[in-house]
Amino acid sequence: MKIERAFLSGGALALVLLLLLSGTAAANGVGDLYVASSAGVLEVHVKTSTVVSTIPIQPAPEALAFAPDGRTLFVGSGGNHVSPIDIATLEVGTAFAVPGPVSALAYPQGAVLVGSMPTRRTLAFVHFPGAAASESAELPGPGNLLAGDRHDPRIAVAEAGKSWLDIVDPATSTFKTATVTGEIRALAIDRSSGAVLVATTNPNAVARVDLASLAVTWTVPLSGVPAAVAPLSSSTVVSIGTGLWRVSGKSAVHWATARQAVLALAASDEGSVLHVEEANAIEVFGAAGTLQRTLELSADRAPVAIAAVPAGSSLATGTEPSVGATATGHLAAEISSSKPPSTSTLVDSVSAIASEKPVQGALAVAFAILLGYWLLVHWFDRRGRQTR
Repeated sequence: MKIERAFLSGGALALVLLLLLSGTAAANGVGDLYVASSAGVLEVHVKTSTVVSTIPIQPAPEALAFAPDGRTLFVGSGGNHVSPIDIATLEVGTAFAVPGPVSALAYPQGAVLVGSMPTRRTLAFVHFPGAAASESAELPGPGNLLAGDRHDPRIAVAEAGKSWLDIVDPATSTFKTATVTGEIRALAIDRSSGAVLVATTNPNAVARVDLASLAVTWTVPLSGVPAAVAPLSSSTVVSIGTGLWRVSGKSAVHWATARQAVLALAASDEGSVLHVEEANAIEVFGAAGTLQRTLELSADRAPVAIAAVPAGSSLATGTEPSVGATATGHLAAEISSSKPPSTSTLVDSVSAIASEKPVQGALAVAFAILLGYWLLVHWFDRRGRQTR
């Protein structure tokens, strides 16, 4: 019994040391959608429709953008600063200054975060590492619509209600300006085809504009005024009131119906899940337009902006029927990241923690301590028997 008690004591010591050594090394790894609200940034696990964390931000966040590697979420609160959040620890880092008030953020492929500054009619370029900020040349107007994607180095900027569209390469600060037919309502980068999707009114339509040539490759008329647009792996989805319409490049077909008027759309990284922002909820639809999850949000957590983590959705199992290939023939699997965020099950949580290198090191140290402790106890026990 003495040996057993001693061995248990050694095990407890090893466990304590494991926890101390691992510290905060285990990545958070739960959320796959992040929501800006008056309460702060909400970390949402889509598969369980759960807000797993609330990250306080003051003033209240208004704009979100992920770094291409998904490790940092950048938050704009309408002022002259942008705050980084470490997704592994959910710690808010030191805010860095930008030349003017930021209303929207985008982080394309590369190392430059872009913020729109409508009051200055310019863009803020924040270069990493170092977070050194610079200011672009003046835009044709207040650029309050901004779109980017981590798979393409260019961003698109426009002014709501106007017809001008700028394609910007943040790495070189070069601009190309185009004019579209109609008044622009929403933008989205279609990373699979190297284009920007432009939703307009007067006329109500969605157009695809090539990022390189600025040529309009197709235009599809809509039955009403669009509010948001987003690319899935197989098609484009545009919102009109509560209706969601799938656009293939030739026609618009009714795809799904939201409970409330749609405010914004965000596709998951692999392009098979669509997050729909409403006044007091987030609805999640699969690739075939079927409702998968609904997240109810109270008034103090009403969504202002949403951002999908660059790691795929926890709903992306690959089992739902696809609507087809993209215009370039690529399927969702070809543009997906290596692994979606883990679910909330015990097995996945333990697996995620154990995969971290610092935790693996701590496990090795704890095992060595436990083995050494067992050998020491065993030696003392043998010595005691010999003396008797």
